[in-house]
Amino acid sequence: MIGTKGVPRAEREGQIVAAAIAEFARAGYNGASMLEIARQAGISKPLVYQYFGSKDGMFLVCLREVGGGLLARLDEAELAVDDTVASRIYPLRAMFAALAPQREAWRLLFDATVPLHGPIADVADEYRSRLTTLAAGGSARFLRARGNRSRADASALTSVWLGLVNSLVTWWLEHPEESAAAMTARCERLLGAILT
Repeated sequence: MIGTKGVPRAEREGQIVAAAIAEFARAGYNGASMLEIARQAGISKPLVYQYFGSKDGMFLVCLREVGGGLLARLDEAELAVDDTVASRIYPLRAMFAALAPQREAWRLLFDATVPLHGPIADVADEYRSRLTTLAAGGSARFLRARGNRSRADASALTSVWLGLVNSLVTWWLEHPEESAAAMTARCERLLGAILT
């Protein structure tokens, strides 16, 4: 139990959000329990509603926390990427670092149980679209540097890259003993093996 007596409001909200991210990642939007979020945060369920209004409000705060932080790191990492395969490690390193404090947060971005319409769907779609746009830009630049201007090839490479990233994060989630630094090093080794 975290407890909240004497805890500043901003810190308390952060504790509740961390508990909520863990619960939404574990159970999905549909299966998540506001009572369990309150229990994990060491507060009452009414206090969760007082802070966030509703389950939708709570999920939106969590989604923005996860998606906003991750995309800010990825945007910055993309500035260091050049046309080499080896430089693709920069976005992977940024992603692992962003997720390190609560790696299961990745699941919120791809939760199939979220509403299909409304604010949650809009925000989730926006973050997924931005992830795809970043991957698409990198794929197109990489292929253009090799004389390939095919839009279909760039689209296919984007799908491959996004699938690879999701697979790596999924593997990481299944291996909690692996640190972000270890995952980055593993990806560097794998990219090196592919290149030789």
